[in-house]
Formats: sequence, C-alpha cells, structure tokens
Amino acid sequence: MDLENLGDAFAQIETKLNLSGYLKKICGEITNKTVSRKFIDDLLKSENINHSIAKVAFLHLVFTYIKVALEDNILTTAEKENIQFLKRLFRIQPGDFYLHNKTDIETTLTCQFSKMYEDNYVTNEEALLKADLQEIFDLGYDEMNGYAKIEAALSVKNGADPKNLDILFTHKDFF
Repeated sequence: MDLENLGDAFAQIETKLNLSGYLKKICGEITNKTVSRKFIDDLLKSENINHSIAKVAFLHLVFTYIKVALEDNILTTAEKENIQFLKRLFRIQPGDFYLHNKTDIETTLTCQFSKMYEDNYVTNEEALLKADLQEIFDLGYDEMNGYAKIEAALSVKNGADPKNLDILFTHKDFF
C-alpha cells in the first residue's frame, strides 16, 4: 500500500468531485493519511447517516480512485493494494460494485478492452491488467470474458488470431 499516492489521489478526487459534508471530511482524512474505520463509523453516527446509504457514495469514491489509477493504463501493486484497502475501509463486499455501478464498470472495461485489442494482440501486461480489473470489480471469469468478447470479436473481424487475444470463444460465438 502506498499511502502517499493514495493521499495525493484523494486530494485530486476531493477537488475534482467538489465534495462537501462527511465525504469531504473522509477525503481529508485519507489525504492526511489518518483515516480509520473508527473515524468513519463515528462520523456517520454523528451525522446520522446509515452506512448502507453512505456505501453508495463510498463506492463512487473508490470507483473514482480506480479511474485515476487507470489513467496510465496499468495498475501497480501499490494501486491494487490501495483499492483493497479502500474496499476494506468502506466495507465494500463482493458484488457491491456490480450492483451499484454496473454501467460504470461496463464503460471502464470497454475503454480498457478497446485499448488492449486495438493492435489485435494482447500482451502479458495487458492480460495481467485484465485479471486485475476482474479482481478489483469482483467479477467472475465468465462475466469478465463476456465483456472482453465484444472488443475481441472486433479484433478477430480485423484479422486477429484468437489465440493472441487472451479470450475464450465458444463454438457458438463463431457461428
């Protein structure tokens, strides 16, 4: 985990999203590297905010951090650890991203897959990024493969060899 990187990113996020209230306070704590679950629990209690309601806003914060981390089209080990830290901090469970941010996930994956498949070849680094995206969004293999098939199919139509695309096509996909 890289608290310095996380703090810098959250300073940008706070400004970018123009946050106020409890979210601004939480971002400030992350920026200052002093955030804790207890701080969040106490803050939500003092502001009379149900954690289930706040979770949607927390998911948005984590998703925004993921977008910042993906700006260079890679996820470093520290960035992955930061995402896991944020998910634990905000008590985000497997399936929460998909339930509350399905459209954002689809948009992010489409953008990343478009970049991966534009040269009709998936490098080892791109394959690892694909696995990392699957992990951070808590997607199953079949779900991730389904999203990737759309862009990979375009590469195949452009003459790419499916063996070079880190994708599983079934017989049904071709006929």
